Amino acid sequence: MATFDPSGTYMTSWLQPDGTTYIPGPVVIDATNQSISVNGSPITSPSFSATGVSWSNSSGNATSAQLTFYQNAGINGFVAQFAQGSDPLPAASNLFGNAGAATQQLSTWNGTYNLFSLTSSGDSSQLNEKLVINAPQVTYGGTVVKNSVYSGEKGPNGEINQLAWFSEGGNPQNAILQFSNSQAPTLTLYGELWDGDAQPTYVNLSGTTKSTSAPPNIAVICALISNTTTEVTTEVTTEVTTEVAVAVEVAVTVIELLAEEEDVPSPGSAKAFRPKEDSAAAAALLAKALALAA
Repeated sequence: MATFDPSGTYMTSWLQPDGTTYIPGPVVIDATNQSISVNGSPITSPSFSATGVSWSNSSGNATSAQLTFYQNAGINGFVAQFAQGSDPLPAASNLFGNAGAATQQLSTWNGTYNLFSLTSSGDSSQLNEKLVINAPQVTYGGTVVKNSVYSGEKGPNGEINQLAWFSEGGNPQNAILQFSNSQAPTLTLYGELWDGDAQPTYVNLSGTTKSTSAPPNIAVICALISNTTTEVTTEVTTEVTTEVAVAVEVAVTVIELLAEEEDVPSPGSAKAFRPKEDSAAAAALLAKALALAA
C-alpha cells in the first residue's frame, strides 16, 4: 500500500449557514513540513494525523477546522468542518477541497479587465483600478501582484480556474477570482476583493475585458453535487509511516458562476433563462444541499 501524501494546493467550496452560498479560496498543505495555510495565512499549531489535520482558534488562528483527506483517481481532496473566529465547528461538513492541477494556463486569461464593485443587494459601481493579466505577471491597480496562487478544478461546464492573492503575501489587498470565457473573445471574472481580515460572504467583484461602463450580469447557471460517502482506514507501521486507504466515492460540491453579455437585467441582478424550470431546479438544488449538510 502506497503512503498517502495530502500535500497540495486545494481549491475549496465553503457552504454558508444559509445553505446557498459557496465562497471559494485556496488551502495549501505541506505534509512533509506539517504546515498549512488558508487564504494565504499560515495556520498556527496544526495537528496532523494519519487521516487529516485540525487546528483551533484557541491557538491564535482566525479559524478552526477538522479536515479529513481522501484520494480519488490520484487526486487529493478533503471534506471538513470549518468555522470562523471562536464559533464552534458545525456538526456536518461545510468545506470541500480538491487539489487537481490546472490544465488551462494562466495565459488563457490574458487581458485588461474593467472591474465593478457589487453590494450584497446587487448594486454596482465601476472601480478606477484595472486588473491586467499578462502571464506570468498579474497587475492590479498598477501594482504587480506578489505570490499569487493559480489553480483549476473540473466543473460541470469544463475547467474552473481561480487566481488568488493575499496581504500575507505582501499585497495591499486580498482577492479570490474565477474566470469565464463563455462569451469569448470577451473574458469575464467574478469573485471577492477585500482589505483586512473580514472576507466577504458574497461575490462583491465582477469584471470584463469588454469596454463598458456597466458590469456583466452574473447568473448561477450550473451546479454539480455528488451525494456520496467517505471511508478512511489507517495503518501505522513500526517505522511510524502512516498509510491511508480511502474509498473512491467522496462528497463533492462545485458551484460555477458564469457572466453573461446581454444587459437586459439590471446590473448585478440574476438572469432567468427559463423562469419556471430554473425555479424548480433551484429548489431541488437547495433541498439537496441541505440534505448534504444535515
